[in-house]
Amino acid sequence: MSVSFLFPELSATGTIIDGNNFLLESNKRWPGSRVLRWREYERDTDVDIIINPEDMAVTVSHFRDNKLISADGALDFEEATDIAAWVRSLNPNPNLVLWFTTSVFDGHTILTPGITPQQVIDQWVDHTEHDPYIEYPQYFH
Repeated sequence: MSVSFLFPELSATGTIIDGNNFLLESNKRWPGSRVLRWREYERDTDVDIIINPEDMAVTVSHFRDNKLISADGALDFEEATDIAAWVRSLNPNPNLVLWFTTSVFDGHTILTPGITPQQVIDQWVDHTEHDPYIEYPQYFH
């Protein structure tokens, strides 16, 4: 069983990228990937990109509210940090509050403009040591 990786935008007003631009940027990043588009009544996502669909597939999903991107499938933490850095590059606005976390919310990295995959790893905050609900109450009301 794999752990999903999440890239949520946490402010009340910000957005990461719209579905059409996500699709365009994904095609540049992963040419030859499989694209699935969804109607509103079918799923919470509007675009899924399946990377390496013939082997150990990874799905990168864009949610239609433009505030969440997720990655799931056959990827490890280091591969997910590469996707995290790419997701952050989609919107260089320094006021965008974008995190990298797991579906079990056991830690996070705040994704800043220009962050590298290695910095995503190095800046990981373990939630057993730092409670995000206490340290960042403005995002968890």
